[in-house]
Amino acid sequence: MGKGFFISKSLLGVGVVFVAASLATIIALAVVYAQEKDRNLASDPPAVPGTGSPPGVDGTSSPPPAANPWNKLRLPQDLVPEHYEVSLWPRLSPDPQNGFYFSGNSTVFFDCVRATDLILIHSHKLSLSLFGEHQAQLGVLGGGHTVPNIHKSWLQNDTQLLVLQLSSKLSPGQTYSLHTSFQGALADDLSGFYRSEYINATGHSRVIATTQMQPTDARKAFPCFDEPAMKATFNISLYHKQEHTAISNMLPIENRTEILNGEEWIVTTFNQTPKMSTYLLAFIVSDFTFDYEYANNTLIRIWARRQAIEEDQGKYALNVTGKILLFFEDYYKIGYPLPKSDQIALPDFNAGAMENWGLITYRETALLYDPKMSSAGNKERVLQVIAHELAHQWF
Repeated sequence: MGKGFFISKSLLGVGVVFVAASLATIIALAVVYAQEKDRNLASDPPAVPGTGSPPGVDGTSSPPPAANPWNKLRLPQDLVPEHYEVSLWPRLSPDPQNGFYFSGNSTVFFDCVRATDLILIHSHKLSLSLFGEHQAQLGVLGGGHTVPNIHKSWLQNDTQLLVLQLSSKLSPGQTYSLHTSFQGALADDLSGFYRSEYINATGHSRVIATTQMQPTDARKAFPCFDEPAMKATFNISLYHKQEHTAISNMLPIENRTEILNGEEWIVTTFNQTPKMSTYLLAFIVSDFTFDYEYANNTLIRIWARRQAIEEDQGKYALNVTGKILLFFEDYYKIGYPLPKSDQIALPDFNAGAMENWGLITYRETALLYDPKMSSAGNKERVLQVIAHELAHQWF
């Protein structure tokens, strides 16, 4: 007997009803869509001849927002930064009104390449002080040159820019300075200049101020031309209490004492950096300590919580760093470009590690090795991460 496929009359009837209902729904939706489309077309304003767009308020066509330089994500190439002077004062104890925060000031010296009456510089989540009516002070290097007045200034939050419109144009070939004073939250968001906390051996909470600038968060620490190609040199100064230590990309050149609001503060100023990108900057204020040695006249320091250093958890990293530096010097045929190599293990850190020039930051598990507790796999992982980050010190 031949095999076949059979459908009962009742099931067939249900199928027919379902198909009919679906077709009716589709037809109804098409009719509604056509009606709405006609209604919208009828309500649209007429196009202005020759523009193809509705007229502006003043009767002229309005350019799209992207046509304005401050609405674009990339900076124009009219101005080129050369050097920054940056002072930062992190408060590691919460203020009754502001909580954890930092204040500071910055002066950037930049060259004018093409005449322009517009200055765009990155600034994000910073409260900028006013100088008269504006959020920055403009100066000029060298005598006999006038400084254009700032006509208008504002923060363009969507593109994270401080916008300064000038009364006249800057002159090509001339060097100018831009000074800002600011305050920002020392938040625990793991980006920019941020707050990290840990519990010490006695059970007390300790706060440190640290940084993660990559990819575009130097602008959260101070106003800057925050693009990798816009390299400059930097002089960094950090305010801190006596019980804390400040470190940065370069070695310190001065520690002085200042009395501020009736309290004694240490101001640590660091050597000028080589020309570098903003995303490789780093500065940290903490109560950490370190192990150290020298390799081919390069100072190597491993920084961590005091308890971790006392338990020799930084020894393995210290022992391999010098060997890795010497290997890369031979491999690249270029000497290590800085006078020191600091590496620090942070309690709170978003990435595995970050190749800040001369001050590499790590998660604790990526730098510290406890010979009593860590596995062979942990040891191999620490070596791989250190070698990877040190390779970046050349490129």
